[in-house]
Amino acid sequence: MIRRLLGKLRGSLRDHRQGAEQAESATPAETADAMSSVKRPDCEVRIEDRDCSVAVHAGKTLLDAITRAGLALPHECGGLASCGECHIAKAEGEISERREIETRILKIMGKPLDGRLACQTLVFGNARVWIDTVD
Repeated sequence: MIRRLLGKLRGSLRDHRQGAEQAESATPAETADAMSSVKRPDCEVRIEDRDCSVAVHAGKTLLDAITRAGLALPHECGGLASCGECHIAKAEGEISERREIETRILKIMGKPLDGRLACQTLVFGNARVWIDTVD
């Protein structure tokens, strides 16, 4: 699954580079046509305890989604799962399974194991998140 996702990301980067090169010499009509084919985010992350939603591309982390929504979430380690500061109370939906490193960090921090580290949780489809509290 991760290899497939990486392949998609590489393809998107390649397409982006080619599009940027073509855009430099494109007419306004060509630019409008190209913009209509730009891939829109295909996942929605609903942040329940902040009453907001954000659209993101599959393969992004919950931390990316929360940041894109304009919300601040501490993350000193830059997404390396070493600080545990991006802990969220709960996440459900089409997201990655918890990895061993995430479980270890949650245990060390004394956090409930139904929480997640936003930097380690990938979004594959629609998801729901509670940052601080679960209703």
